[in-house]
Amino acid sequence: MSKVDSNATITVFSYPKWKVIVQYPLSGGVVGGLILFLYIAIGMSIDIGIPLRDSLLFVKMAPAFILVGFFGGLLPALLTGYIVSKFEIYFDSVAKVLPLFIIGFMSTFLFVVWFMIGDGSVNSSITSDILFCCNGGVSAIITGWFILPKYK
Repeated sequence: MSKVDSNATITVFSYPKWKVIVQYPLSGGVVGGLILFLYIAIGMSIDIGIPLRDSLLFVKMAPAFILVGFFGGLLPALLTGYIVSKFEIYFDSVAKVLPLFIIGFMSTFLFVVWFMIGDGSVNSSITSDILFCCNGGVSAIITGWFILPKYK
């Protein structure tokens, strides 16, 4: 048997809860706005027939989508960051992608439902609402890829 040194110490890092809670809302909405911008830009270029390389309109639209995405996604991303920090999720494998997607999808879904009930427009398109919630889930994955701690 090998001997274990009694003076050996083990360093255990604590989970950075406040970093996750603060950085998720600051960057999650921006990522969601960029995803939405790419979806609309590609859709417009296919639908209207404008090539992406010839259109300056897309370059002018990007900052607006980033700004709207930041403010529109601030509360869902804050809720996502809070839930992720409560579960102490590390981004160490591909298996963590599904829980991040579900948390991002559900937090966006709660705010979409809250907005629909508060606005009185319950008869909106279910397909667009589901795609919008999927945007929140993908945004949670991409944001978690950069923000969440990783095992070494």
